[in-house]
Amino acid sequence: MLGRYSKIAILSIFILMLLAPATWGATNKNFLLNIANLNGTPIEGAEVRLSLQSDTNYQRSGNSNSRGELLFENIAEGTYTVTIIKSGFVTVLENLDITPISSKTFYLRNTGFKIISGQVYKDSNDNKLFDSGESGIPKAIVKVTNTVTNETYSVNTDQNGQFRIQVPEGQNYKINVSYSTSDYEVPTAVTPIDTVDYSVVVPLIIKGKVYGKVTTDDDKPLFGIQVFLKGTTVSYTSTDLGGFFRFSVKPGTYFVEVEFFDYEKYTTEPFNLEQEEQKEVTIVLSKQRGTLTYEIKTEDGRALSEVDAEIIKTGSGVLVEKITKANGTIQLVPGVYTLKADAKGYDPSEINFEITKAGLSRSLTLKQANGSLKVSLKDPKGNPISGVSILIDGVQKGTSDNSGTIVISGLPPKEYQVVASSTLYGKVTQIVKVEGETEKDINLVLESNILIQGLPIIIIAVFFLIIALLKKNIKHIGLPKKEPIQPVEKPKLQEITTQTYSQEIPQRQPFIEEKPVPIKKSKLKTKRPLRGLPKKPSKNKENP
Repeated sequence: MLGRYSKIAILSIFILMLLAPATWGATNKNFLLNIANLNGTPIEGAEVRLSLQSDTNYQRSGNSNSRGELLFENIAEGTYTVTIIKSGFVTVLENLDITPISSKTFYLRNTGFKIISGQVYKDSNDNKLFDSGESGIPKAIVKVTNTVTNETYSVNTDQNGQFRIQVPEGQNYKINVSYSTSDYEVPTAVTPIDTVDYSVVVPLIIKGKVYGKVTTDDDKPLFGIQVFLKGTTVSYTSTDLGGFFRFSVKPGTYFVEVEFFDYEKYTTEPFNLEQEEQKEVTIVLSKQRGTLTYEIKTEDGRALSEVDAEIIKTGSGVLVEKITKANGTIQLVPGVYTLKADAKGYDPSEINFEITKAGLSRSLTLKQANGSLKVSLKDPKGNPISGVSILIDGVQKGTSDNSGTIVISGLPPKEYQVVASSTLYGKVTQIVKVEGETEKDINLVLESNILIQGLPIIIIAVFFLIIALLKKNIKHIGLPKKEPIQPVEKPKLQEITTQTYSQEIPQRQPFIEEKPVPIKKSKLKTKRPLRGLPKKPSKNKENP
């Protein structure tokens, strides 16, 4: 019995040795296969078979899961023939050495289609070669166009810049790649193949951006202005409603230039633009200017070393330029302006002018300003004298006030004869020089006129003397004696009685005095008793 089992074990070992002779001394490893279509979608249920080329009897097989994965565990290293079968897709038959790798993705194409695959990279040195260190460009758009039918298919590059796209077999295709504002067309047509080999290498230079805004010097945007970008390449664009413009260009050295209508030409300094770099340019256009040649002079021919002048925009009053020199040139935008000027000793003056691109010359003359004279009048003791008459070159200008002063203004600059005269203080004359825009002060002292000032006292003394003489002469003159005035006796008011209250009081006759006669006693008789008086006693009654 034991001998029979031993024979069976020995036979099994022999059979295993026959089935896997190449695995003796070989290193095993785990290997992961990923199955997807060309756009990267996992394919579930794909049948996979691995056959070791060094030993065709060493095989492994399985089906991909929902993630399109199939893991082969503890398999011998070496080169395998990989067969992948999936309904609706072209069968993949490919040799693969798994020794240096641990995983592999296989892309299946649909029946009747072939594959174009490649990589888009950033060509940093613009030599059209995929050099070490140059990185792939993800999310670049790859378009392939049939050279006969013009049918176009497109796909985006993956995170490594790689792309795969299936196209109908039997035709050649043109390839165009774009990213942001950059694009590149492969110079020759490409023939699709059966497998993904990334044979198409696309050198892409990512363009930079030059953008900005065009405005006037008062910050108003200019619409429809042509803006030129010149340098490594030349291009132009127009500003939008907001005055904005934008360029997308390859790396290089550039400058921006704008020229429009009656505005000054604007050119920027050259600048270097790197890949993916953004350069902002602000352009302010100013109106073309004309040259104003000006001269500010005086009517008396005096040289002005310094003036206080300005140029303003006529109408708006906006200050354009301050001027301190009596002559010179100024660049001005065409328009209407006002030149205002002033200088010490002269009246302010101004002129209006309109300047064009041709320029012009203008002269402004300043007239001498009037001055004033302040005269202070005092007596020898320093007391102010009021009421003193002042004459300037023989013309009466007024009298001094209570403070003894008078101010005469509006005097053109020159020498004047000033005369101060007063009845009580006499007259004083002085020559005074008056300058423009100044007030000249002079002090005049007037001596007292003793005779005139004592005249009131003399007049008063004479008046009292006349009064005294008159009184003395009246005593010797005879005057008629006056008759003594007789005293007038007042009439006695007799008792008046009233009989009734209904009787009226007769009106009194007007009194006419013809001659003064003595007043006699009489009784006042009335027909009607007066109101408020005691009644008259009856005649039948005796008096008490």
